Amino acid sequence: MSYNVKSQIFLKEEVKNKERIFGSTDKYFPVIIIDQNSEKQTALFTQNQIREAINRAKRNPEDIPENITFWKSLFK
Repeated sequence: MSYNVKSQIFLKEEVKNKERIFGSTDKYFPVIIIDQNSEKQTALFTQNQIREAINRAKRNPEDIPENITFWKSLFK
């Protein structure tokens, strides 16, 4: 199935938690978030946050934007 989502997180892009405290993760996955005004913010996700987001998408597939092709739009 094809989805109309352009955002991507590359799990091979990880950064070390340089000032790690006991109980915190040792690495993060960095992303750039661009808001509606084209302003950019940097965010850091943990492996657990990514795992939870994947599980949320699996539980709620109806909420993932589907790519509507020209032909599909004619017969909807």
